[in-house]
Amino acid sequence: MYNTIHNTLIIGKKIIYLPSCHSTNDIAAELVHSGIGEEGTVVIADNQTGGRGQRGTTWHSEPGQNLMFSLILQPRTVAIDQQFLISQVVALAIYDMLRVHTDQVKIKWPNDIYVSGKKLSGTLIENSIQGGSISHSIVGIGVNINQLVFESGRTSSLAQVIGRQVSLKEEFDRIISFLDIRYQQLLRSDGYNKIREEYLSHLYGFQSPVLFRYNNEDVSGIVQGVAESGQILVQLNGEEEIRSFGLKEIEWVWNA
Repeated sequence: MYNTIHNTLIIGKKIIYLPSCHSTNDIAAELVHSGIGEEGTVVIADNQTGGRGQRGTTWHSEPGQNLMFSLILQPRTVAIDQQFLISQVVALAIYDMLRVHTDQVKIKWPNDIYVSGKKLSGTLIENSIQGGSISHSIVGIGVNINQLVFESGRTSSLAQVIGRQVSLKEEFDRIISFLDIRYQQLLRSDGYNKIREEYLSHLYGFQSPVLFRYNNEDVSGIVQGVAESGQILVQLNGEEEIRSFGLKEIEWVWNA
């Protein structure tokens, strides 16, 4: 079903399809450790029994309804203190893919993708550092495509958004093409500022008041930016200082 993508330069030249596996990230990591994980290799499965998300969460998906895959990257030109750029280009690629269908797409820091306030995509990036540089990155991506029933009311799919089901193969080809384009942008160091600017322009809460959960209280704040290290920069209500927060230090609060 999923074949080599011919119009890309790096990502998608080798595709490994599995009907079912525990985790495509784990399979991709095994390929790297065995020495056969070429850069741009994609591992995709119809079903994951142990897909992982951010904050130690799990990623649940109906078999055969969505896109669940991992890719192997070797972004050695990206400095360790700039590694959040990897997360940004991946988020932008998924944004590009969904933007083909709707203009209601937003990136929720660090790299979840929401459409009309509901989550359609999540990404887990596992970087390996060796000798002072990034030796490889395993990028796990889940995008809800044709699933129609979810446990959470804050989760949706492309089919729910546009009112019809679509071809998984076509959407896979599209997202791989966008990932390859964005990865080329990452490999050019002169594209870093453009990546950061585009990421901010699509970021939920940027320069607008949103609700956060901080110190066990709900507080309004305005996202002022994202540090190169990946921390989100927030000006909380009533404060002049702009604070930086890591992934587990502040949470989003969604309006009903």
